[in-house]
Amino acid sequence: MLIHVYNQGNFGMFYKRNVLIAVFLYWGIPIASAQDAHTQVSSQINSSDYTEYAPTVSADGKSLFFEGNKEGAWRIYESRYAEGAWSEPKSIEAVNNYGSSNDLIGGPSISYDGNTLYFFASFSESLGREDIYYSVREGEAWSEPINIGSPINTEDYEGFPSISADGQKLYFIRENPESDIQKKSKGQLLCYTIFVSERDAQGNWQKPKPLPAPINLDCERAPRILSDNRTLIFSSVREGGMGNFDLYLSKSNAVGDWSTPLHMDFASTEGSDQFASVSASGDILYHFHNGDIQTVTIPEELRQSMNITIQGYISDLDSKKGVASTLNISDARTTEQVMQLESNSSDGRFTAVLSEGREYNIEVQAPGYSYYNFNFDLSQLDKYQEFNRDIQLFQQVDLLVSVQDLELYEPVSSDVHVFLKGSDQELSELSGRAENGRIHLNLPIGEVYDVRISAENFQDTSFVYDLSSYVKYRNYEKDIELRPTKVDFAISISDLETNESLPVEVVLINKNRDETIVLKPEDLTRGDNGYSIKIRQGDEYDVEVKTPKGYAFFEDNTIQEEGKKNQKNRRRLDLKLTPLKPNTKLELYNITFESGSSELNDNSVRELNRILALLIDNPNIKIEVAAHTDSKSSARYNMALSRKRAQSVYDFLVAESVDPSRLEAKGYGEEKPLVPNDSPENMAKNRRFELIILSL
Repeated sequence: MLIHVYNQGNFGMFYKRNVLIAVFLYWGIPIASAQDAHTQVSSQINSSDYTEYAPTVSADGKSLFFEGNKEGAWRIYESRYAEGAWSEPKSIEAVNNYGSSNDLIGGPSISYDGNTLYFFASFSESLGREDIYYSVREGEAWSEPINIGSPINTEDYEGFPSISADGQKLYFIRENPESDIQKKSKGQLLCYTIFVSERDAQGNWQKPKPLPAPINLDCERAPRILSDNRTLIFSSVREGGMGNFDLYLSKSNAVGDWSTPLHMDFASTEGSDQFASVSASGDILYHFHNGDIQTVTIPEELRQSMNITIQGYISDLDSKKGVASTLNISDARTTEQVMQLESNSSDGRFTAVLSEGREYNIEVQAPGYSYYNFNFDLSQLDKYQEFNRDIQLFQQVDLLVSVQDLELYEPVSSDVHVFLKGSDQELSELSGRAENGRIHLNLPIGEVYDVRISAENFQDTSFVYDLSSYVKYRNYEKDIELRPTKVDFAISISDLETNESLPVEVVLINKNRDETIVLKPEDLTRGDNGYSIKIRQGDEYDVEVKTPKGYAFFEDNTIQEEGKKNQKNRRRLDLKLTPLKPNTKLELYNITFESGSSELNDNSVRELNRILALLIDNPNIKIEVAAHTDSKSSARYNMALSRKRAQSVYDFLVAESVDPSRLEAKGYGEEKPLVPNDSPENMAKNRRFELIILSL
């Protein structure tokens, strides 16, 4: 009978399954044990013609990687658990087809987040006989192998890696040629030493150190650090065992000291028991036993610390693509960092295994993306649990800027200019116009912005918006209040005949916005023979004077900041109030009609009310309301139209309870023009109303 022997790192595994019995007998390994409580993992995985070897199970227990020789050489395969069964194993092509057909590939170890597959291989670029490599998951496929490099790999043999759940420690083995047990067995038992390498703050692997006694004694193999980061299962030949490699369990304490290893007699036999793997649930042990991958239930007292598994996908909220992110996991009470994980760069998949006894804060960060965090309180955890948590991050925020008047709280249409802080180069694609005082700014995360706002006749303002770190929400609002630019204005009120100052109430009504300024004599500051106020630059104001008895009301006038300027660069308005006397003539500026109509417009009401107030304040006067037109139509038509319009004003006042005996309404048509009707401007002046005092 021909026996094909493959030296897999001097582990003496064999190609043809039908010669395993002969090999076991050669090594003195019983074919089975009376206390054997193992179960074949699956007929889909274990075969009768080939060897399946060195299993490693994912944190959720749904992916199983192992080493097999069904292709004529040792290669790595994956099987997935779904709907109660394991799938047909699939070759990890990127790894298995990387080197030559003679290369040895073995000792797979899947990281607990499922994103990195560690193994050892004898590829041509290896630093030694066999080196430790890793491959990164790319969706449903895997990357080409990457040599983990020195100081882990040397000119000698390194194999059977095991990565901790926090990704900070890598356990593996190196040969131990000085082993007394190996020497006594005359090479039938090949012994190794277990090493560990830790990452520094920059993520670089440090020089490996051998684990101290009582882990390493003389003849150890195949370490597997469990998902609680403190329980180690390994194989060893030592006193108290069954004569070959048995499984042992040790736990580290808070300062890193290892407990005396416990013999896992429930899983060990007189044969060679090694290559253990346990999912995060901690209840089932997978390992190589009697030539197959088998499982056995772990007694509760020997199980690792109780865990939970959190897994899901981190994706872009808009594109739905996966986002490579960092998960910083810390103790929520002490802020001590527990571990740092990376999501998969191809699809954002992540898995985190958290152990009982703590409350955790989990922060998710990715350059140029929003910040996300959540908590898990495991201080009272009573059973293993699995949680799905899909996380969506975004690359820009929607900042709603609302610009309003500081005094009137009205929206202000304005220009919004966006700059990077410290730069004078405007980001035109982010800037815009805040019509009606509102604009949405879509600002990419990761920068600090200087936002400058300007509006005509308002003082410019700006604010800094920091999106360089910890942006948690997509939508934000920023209220901006613009201070109006104002100019000094002076108003003097005096008697037309005597020029004496009259301290009366003045009302300024802004024609551009909802603003009314009431100036009372007791509140005004006298100066320059008048009253000093401030009005808004660029706005127009109607001025109303609360006329005292005995005076005609002040004809409606409009002021704006472009008015007269005196030597002190101040605007002013000098108002002369006319004493009420017979034949006093007052022009009425805001009594209006549609063209060719005698029906009063709504905006005439304020002027009519002023006439009404004059009649009420001076109950003994009698007035004439005189209407005039231009010469655009015929004289006869203009006369009739002016009479109808005068009558409309008369009717309004009578309807407001004015005694008709105090009123006369006359239309003069085009008979009494103020100026020649030779231009549109002059015609407008001639279209007018006058109020004439008939008697007191």
